[in-house]
Amino acid sequence: MAKAFEGVRIVDFTQVLCGPMATAQLALLGAEVIKIEQPVVGDQMRMLSARDQWEETRCSPAFMGVNYGKRSITLNLKAPEAKEIVTRLVTGANAIAENFKPGVLDRLGFGYEWAQSIEPAIVYLSISGFGQTGPLSGAGAYDGAIQAMSGMMSTTGTPELGPLRAGFPLADMTTGMNAAFALASGLYRQKATGEGQHLDLAMTDSMLSLMNYSVCRLAVAGDEPELLGNNSPSFQATSSVFTTQNGHLSIAVFTDAMALRLCDALDHPEWKDDPKWNTMQGRRDHFDELQAILNEILAQKTTEVWLEIMEREGVPVSPVNTLKEAVYSEQVTQRNFLIDLPAPTGIDGSVQLPGTSFIASEGTPGTNRTAPRVGEQTEEILAEYGFSDTEITGFHNRGVV
Repeated sequence: MAKAFEGVRIVDFTQVLCGPMATAQLALLGAEVIKIEQPVVGDQMRMLSARDQWEETRCSPAFMGVNYGKRSITLNLKAPEAKEIVTRLVTGANAIAENFKPGVLDRLGFGYEWAQSIEPAIVYLSISGFGQTGPLSGAGAYDGAIQAMSGMMSTTGTPELGPLRAGFPLADMTTGMNAAFALASGLYRQKATGEGQHLDLAMTDSMLSLMNYSVCRLAVAGDEPELLGNNSPSFQATSSVFTTQNGHLSIAVFTDAMALRLCDALDHPEWKDDPKWNTMQGRRDHFDELQAILNEILAQKTTEVWLEIMEREGVPVSPVNTLKEAVYSEQVTQRNFLIDLPAPTGIDGSVQLPGTSFIASEGTPGTNRTAPRVGEQTEEILAEYGFSDTEITGFHNRGVV
């Protein structure tokens, strides 16, 4: 069955996480993605958190997770011959994706206006930390800086510890998903109108978009987020993470009806008549008192026992899983979230990597192409785009590829 973006070609200048994440999502949906990398070293992400055989092959696990489904060509963009090579790649392409600092590709001669002169209907996605314009447009940006500058860290943490970062590259991953959506929207418009466009996507905007709930409260009502730790923005004592006899339990009780069911689960039906428990205001006004009671009671049984009790009473509850527990749970496993791919060239066996977050009845997302080694398909791609063996040898000898 045809996938959504079969027949679409993307020339991919992106590296590290957010850009490659975006183009990998479209590769899973059938797009042909040609990844342009620096000769020898390749994408920075290849060596981050790499060890053992993954370090030897310059294919870190994180790199593989955002570069499957692609072919890699190495190219020195400053070499005079690079212009002709990129021109051939862009001719007939549907999209270009890049995440250099604003202005870098323009100075190298591969900006949006140049791309339009080659392919008028090109969709050109530029990802940066703060956008292509404005006082911070030229600033470099990595995940931790964006988590801090976007205001996200001011919504997490505790009064005792202060703001806290998320435990994974949240800004990069959020931007990658937004960038995939931006590319998809540009490609749909291209198909509908025959026109191209320049898409200017900022990591800060992506994070603020993700924080829609908090931004709306600030912009409309002037409510600034507080450091709540594991407590809920509803400010109710019954919605938080609690310690059990052998772990932790997340309870999300924020309506009066839920609170009544929680009282039954705690084996205190008499509390159902107490305004401290049966009203939203009571659960807010008596926050510390109720949380102390809940912590004392919940610590007396295991997470598994409480899950059974709470679920039986209809209380919204969930265990606090480790990543391993979540990834290999029965629910996630039966949805085939992890896709099996051959290990990169030179390594025996296979690897499992995260796929898309949805299942399609037809044209299911996926790929049989594992992440490439640095420039693995350079000769193949150059020959495909009309360069002779002699020309390709010359490119190698002169350090062009």
